[in-house]
Amino acid sequence: MYYDKEPKLTGRIVVPGDPQYNEARQEFNTFFSKFPLVIVFAQETKDVVNAIRWARYRDAPIRLRSGGHNYEGLSVVDAGIVIDVSEMTQVKVDRKRGTATVQTGLRNFALYKTLGSEGLVVPSGVCPTPGIAGVTLGGGHSILSRPWGLTLDNLLELEMVDANGCVLHADADHHADLFWASRGGGGGNFGICTSFRFRTHCIDTVAFAEISWDLRDLKPVLRAWQEYTLPSADDRLTPTLFIGSGQQTALLMQGVFLGSAKELRHLLQPLHRAGSPQKVTIKEIPWLEAAALTAAPTPGTPLPFKSVGPYLYHLLPKDGIATVRHFINEPPPNSTVSVFLHGLGGAVAEVPNHATAYFFRKALSNMSLFATWSTPDSAALGIRWVEDFRRAMLPFSRGVYVNTPDLSIKNWPKAYYGCNFKRLTKVKAKYDPENVFRYPQSIPSAKFLP
Repeated sequence: MYYDKEPKLTGRIVVPGDPQYNEARQEFNTFFSKFPLVIVFAQETKDVVNAIRWARYRDAPIRLRSGGHNYEGLSVVDAGIVIDVSEMTQVKVDRKRGTATVQTGLRNFALYKTLGSEGLVVPSGVCPTPGIAGVTLGGGHSILSRPWGLTLDNLLELEMVDANGCVLHADADHHADLFWASRGGGGGNFGICTSFRFRTHCIDTVAFAEISWDLRDLKPVLRAWQEYTLPSADDRLTPTLFIGSGQQTALLMQGVFLGSAKELRHLLQPLHRAGSPQKVTIKEIPWLEAAALTAAPTPGTPLPFKSVGPYLYHLLPKDGIATVRHFINEPPPNSTVSVFLHGLGGAVAEVPNHATAYFFRKALSNMSLFATWSTPDSAALGIRWVEDFRRAMLPFSRGVYVNTPDLSIKNWPKAYYGCNFKRLTKVKAKYDPENVFRYPQSIPSAKFLP
């Protein structure tokens, strides 16, 4: 791209030597430490435009960042520019149309709180602090997934700045191919999204369940929990199961139910009879309180970790459950490890695999394998635990959630995108033909494929 003179950067600019530089360059996963040439905290769409044009003029590597939660630290780059939208957090609600226009720097729980004050919700992620951009572009598994689908299923329109610094608006009728690709293609592949328009849902009080057991009850609990992810299960309930060991031991089921506590109590009778529950809580509470409780088991502050999220398409057989029990009972030294199972299906599965770029519609659940460590010397063992666990689950799983990237996966196009990968490369060739937005495991342009 040719410019008569170097474009000027605008927004809040942070460069090496600034007092805030070290904080600004840090990712949520503190295992990674990278040193960008410049970090631009955009305040408006024009700042993103200017940053892209500046990077093109300088031929500088570009990385896109919303919440900084990329599992492999891919939203920061050495000696390049980080374009960060985390300070763009405005929300405009159109109650008449039942929509909310959201700037893409807003975090999950901040979106819940902003809309929740008006009795509305957009189903977003469980973890409180990821940015809404990455969550939506990759999928968006929430505690409301079974009744209302993925976050991206509620996306109606997006604003994106492309590789030439041009502002595009994509929806079902305009740039429909880009809109298709942006719903499941993952962040950072086609351009920088600056705002989303979502369909909202009315919400007030929900029924909430939390049941805890001793880890010794893992086998019967996991067997019973899986039944709530089947196509025949009540779509009003989205269940999760947290299994943790190492420096923190836990076996905890949670769920949000769009119905009464009485109905939920009856629905969960099979789980009551699984093992010996230590504590059972089933009550009707405000939606925001339920969202906060379901976020509690997830990491809320930066830490070093390794994680990946394969999908389960079938109920785990005995040897699959035995594999989970083996790894959870064998944590590496100085580490905390966990498995977080998130029930899917319901409205997620009602959408065809090819209707959006998100391919794994028929999965019963997503399974996040996670390890963190207390000493730097323990990092290699924690990473190895996750990798060995993922490989051991290959006979029982299919595909990997693109929002949980793992650079050790060799056939990542199939793992993240299934049969939708080829179409994604064609969209890439159209909207980013020079492969400006690239990083390890980014979608390549079809013209560069053999």
